[in-house]
Amino acid sequence: MANNVVSLETGKAEKKNREAAVENFLIRNRVPLLVIMAVLLAAALAACIIIGTADMQHKKGIAAVDSIEYALTANAADASESDMAARRKTALDALQPYAEKKNIVGVRASMLAADIYYAEKNYAASLDAWLKAAEAGAKSYTAPVCYFNAASCNEELGNTAEAVKYYALAAAAEDFYLAPHALFSEGRVHEADKDYRAAADVYQKLIDTYTSDNWANLAQSRLITLKLEGKID
Repeated sequence: MANNVVSLETGKAEKKNREAAVENFLIRNRVPLLVIMAVLLAAALAACIIIGTADMQHKKGIAAVDSIEYALTANAADASESDMAARRKTALDALQPYAEKKNIVGVRASMLAADIYYAEKNYAASLDAWLKAAEAGAKSYTAPVCYFNAASCNEELGNTAEAVKYYALAAAAEDFYLAPHALFSEGRVHEADKDYRAAADVYQKLIDTYTSDNWANLAQSRLITLKLEGKID
């Protein structure tokens, strides 16, 4: 029992020594520690301010793009073609600084510019804008939409290899709601190029992946036609 009492008292003494050592360390180093705490606090506040400022800038940028789109489309059904041409030019000029941003604002601005160029049948400019939007929002759900439309522009320009490439990129995107359409379009372009084997492979992939989709049904009909015409085995 005496041994236990001695051990308990020794432990209390050691605890007091440790507490005293910590207290002495804090006293000796109170100035450096306060400086470090102040720096960490300032860094945390700065991070909050930066995040808050960036979020505010994004909201302002998106609001600006929405305003440009509204000015472009308001009462468009009643506007003359010359009026719409003037509106499109005004919108493109206004969108330019926003389209250079590498964030959601740049994505929205570039997509709107791409739509305008496409409406004007300026497919080369539309293609550039779609690809810029895809780059700015590479991890966003908008990227496959941009790839799909870039493929369409390439078709209009006669760049079938590039059209196939971007249809495939769109189709490969996770949860892209137009993936079956993109796959069918990829097969259709191969077929137009008389690469019937490649077309058949894409059609079959569409059928296997999206069995009950209407595009899969259409792909099945194309496979039957290609076989009946002797273009594939």
